[in-house]
Amino acid sequence: MAMKSYTHYRPQGSVSAKYIFTPLLFASLTLGFLPAKVLAHEMPGHKSEAVNKVFTSQDKPHSPSHSGAGKHTLGETVYKHMCIFCHGADGNGGGKATAYLYPWPRDFRKGVFKHRSTPTDSLPLDKDIYATISKGIPGTSMPAWGNALTEDETWSVVQYIKTFSKRFKEESPQKPVVVASVPTATPRRVSRGKDLYEELRCSRCHGTDLKGNGSLADKLYDLWDHRSFIYDLTNPNTFKFGFALKDIYLTLTTGLDGSPMRSYADLPDQKRWDLALYVYSRIQLEKEQKSEYEADLKTTVIDEDIDLDPDNPKWQNVPVHDVHMIPLSARANPVNRVKFQSMVNEEGIFFRLEWDDPVANRTSSRHQDFKDAIAMEFSLGDVLLHKFGHNEPFFGMGNRGKVVNIWQWRADWQTEIETKEKLEYATQGMDMDTMIFGGEVNPVDSLNPFRDVPVEELNAEGFGTLTSQPLTKQNVLGKGVWKDGKWQVVFYRALESLNKWDIKFQSKQPVLISFAVWDGAHQDRNGRKVVSMWQRFHFSK
Repeated sequence: MAMKSYTHYRPQGSVSAKYIFTPLLFASLTLGFLPAKVLAHEMPGHKSEAVNKVFTSQDKPHSPSHSGAGKHTLGETVYKHMCIFCHGADGNGGGKATAYLYPWPRDFRKGVFKHRSTPTDSLPLDKDIYATISKGIPGTSMPAWGNALTEDETWSVVQYIKTFSKRFKEESPQKPVVVASVPTATPRRVSRGKDLYEELRCSRCHGTDLKGNGSLADKLYDLWDHRSFIYDLTNPNTFKFGFALKDIYLTLTTGLDGSPMRSYADLPDQKRWDLALYVYSRIQLEKEQKSEYEADLKTTVIDEDIDLDPDNPKWQNVPVHDVHMIPLSARANPVNRVKFQSMVNEEGIFFRLEWDDPVANRTSSRHQDFKDAIAMEFSLGDVLLHKFGHNEPFFGMGNRGKVVNIWQWRADWQTEIETKEKLEYATQGMDMDTMIFGGEVNPVDSLNPFRDVPVEELNAEGFGTLTSQPLTKQNVLGKGVWKDGKWQVVFYRALESLNKWDIKFQSKQPVLISFAVWDGAHQDRNGRKVVSMWQRFHFSK
């Protein structure tokens, strides 16, 4: 057996692509709407007899009730509000956000889709595209729009996406895969699946431990000559199209077109189930982190004053909301969620954010080092989420005429402040030379003698417009603490603000809020980060 003939890899140090013919199991099991290219020798209509035997169904490939000029108009409107930033005006996957994303967004023009219920090289069914839009693609920058769009809007976007490729005019999808009853896992079947995994040399991409560290993992490219990312198959949070046994089997059968992952429909059905059973047996199900892409967040009203300490016991009685995070750049073990809490009193409002981070990256003495950070983003003005034609700003830095207010905390700024406090303590009655060479503290960590808080307040109205507010307008305080593999950060601001570019907390309607996390261990900086979609923050006092 051989992998797809148009999928190639580059040996280290080589500029030209070389084609390989070695089987891959899930080289892109967890990739979704990402770029792909159909080369001249590709024959989308060609199927082997073995493959054709698998696909029989009475399901209709298209839904005529969701077609027509009117639907295209609605779909185009929604697309230009929600999708154009990544997928581009002409569906080429080259929107303004593309420079910040890895892997790149799907180019719709060739009509090649990874997620399908149809055979390899076939067009997807309408419901396949609908499912991807609604559920998103975990582990990638493709969010779930199921709660954001109405059913009518989603079907209309499906129809509009199809206008980007002439394939939908010239071809019809083949019949979808019929998945038989899911077999029961037995030690014997799992063992057979393991043997098959080794026989097919799946470890060359996914590694012997299925964590995506095989010898070819960093040499694989998709059809558009963009590097493929091999995900950790033991992590349930980064399976693109579901980690249920049926989902894994379906991916093995259909393949992921446009990626190194070919269809294994030529394998007997029993072997595909054995292989799926083995992969499923290696998933660390206890590590699943459930959270919603869009959620309703609330604050708790208190009468007393509190400090900025994240360990203040008053936080123990405040409800915790889990916010789903989206990696803009693919990575192993991404931050999947942020835990959100809020309290408000007569004077001000407090936010407490917590996320997993096994290594604290907080030094400020080496500019080449990457630091941990987190930011909160607020939509300014009277904006309701997904109302009035989706008039909310883009959750990624806003857009022209729709300004956002951003509060950013950075671990290195926290270090600078703490180091300055140590310096002030260490130099009391001590000669400076003695202090520096005596090793009391590292004075280089105190790079900014004017910084008094580890938080900066900024505004933006689209990519490349991020601007810090003047020093006299900086009103947000904060403090971060790292312990036991977690960052805990508290933000505080007085309720009243005269600055028109500051968020106004009012109880008449929810405030739109989103989050971004930078992980120094993944070399995050600027647009390389994990983000959330807009959340509805219900404020009351």
